[in-house]
Amino acid sequence: MRGRDVAEAGAATRRVSAPSWRDPRFLVGVVLVLAGVVAGARVVDQARDTVEVWALNRPVGAGQTLTAADLTVAEVHLDEATLATYVSARTPPGDVVALRGLAAGELLPRTSIGGADALTARPVTVPVAGSVPPGVAVGALVDVWVVPAPAPADLGGADARSAPERLVEAAEVSALVDGGGALSARSGADVQVVIPVGALPAVLQAVSAEDDLVLVPVPGSAAPGARS
Repeated sequence: MRGRDVAEAGAATRRVSAPSWRDPRFLVGVVLVLAGVVAGARVVDQARDTVEVWALNRPVGAGQTLTAADLTVAEVHLDEATLATYVSARTPPGDVVALRGLAAGELLPRTSIGGADALTARPVTVPVAGSVPPGVAVGALVDVWVVPAPAPADLGGADARSAPERLVEAAEVSALVDGGGALSARSGADVQVVIPVGALPAVLQAVSAEDDLVLVPVPGSAAPGARS
């Protein structure tokens, strides 16, 4: 009986013994473990592989000069093709203006900045009576309407107003400035609107004639985080 017990114990030992390195299953397991380690290391390396580009820390309207206070450094994952479309944080943007409205948090595209001579429109200050209408914010689009000042009527001696006229469609708001003040007779705000060059004469004429200019927001054009 003792001999049989010894034989059975030896067989059990062989069954639970560690597999030999020549065992194909052992080799396959080692390869899988190594592959997992390599893949994990590659993922970690890619997570650390970031680039620094400029981003906006506040809204900037079209035509406004870009300053250091407007920018912050953002670390992002971008491929080479996409990276080429943004301004690297290693390169100071220099003396440039925004060619379009830039929203807070937006990465700075190369095509969105340039010299002042690249602008095809000009910022014009439009006086607004009372408070700024809801939806009028930096980066938002507005239609500019004029309600001409009353003119003497042909009959009866009473004043009459001409019909309102839209001077500019979908103009971009570039800045908001509180108007009025202790030494000013006017209350309200000044809204800087980027006006196409072709529409400048009509808008400037309305401003100089003290006609009522009304800004009508284009629904849905105000970017999230825009200043109002």
